[in-house]
Amino acid sequence: MSATLRIDLSEVLAETGRSVDLDDEVPLDSLTIGDTVAVFEDRPRVRASISNAGEGLVLLGEVQAEARMECSRCLEPFTTSLTGSLEGTLTVPEERPAIGEDEEWYPIDPDGSADLLPAVIAALGIEIPYAPLHDEACLGICPTCGCDLNRDTCTCETPDPSDEGPFAALKGLIAEDEAE
Repeated sequence: MSATLRIDLSEVLAETGRSVDLDDEVPLDSLTIGDTVAVFEDRPRVRASISNAGEGLVLLGEVQAEARMECSRCLEPFTTSLTGSLEGTLTVPEERPAIGEDEEWYPIDPDGSADLLPAVIAALGIEIPYAPLHDEACLGICPTCGCDLNRDTCTCETPDPSDEGPFAALKGLIAEDEAE
């Protein structure tokens, strides 16, 4: 059984202007975006309001979580706070064409309920960094010996950046050309 965050919207659907508030835990233990894995310390918490605007239900709110990740430079685990914005429209799929192409929308099932988990995952996914860092000044690990340069100093030779890369072979050609 996959996780859901199902909410009954039948009363909100019945009357324009009616709304329902949501303050609940999200059934997620972790989230993987690209190569980044965020493991939640506690379950994320969603606080949102869903209002009947006449042409659909409007979702506004936020989701908050404390996530443990691995620093992309030194591979040390660290914990960070994530806060994602929830915005979108909930509607029955047949009314989808009335919603703008650039708007987020989530389907309302025939029984009058909707699963908000995809909206929560999207909001948290945007907040998870592509290359998480525990500190912007992280020195990373030595590519030769693997020592953590934040804690130790290694004795490995640092390669000259001009000797690396796809154009390193051209360096000698320029020197030869200038000698002529």
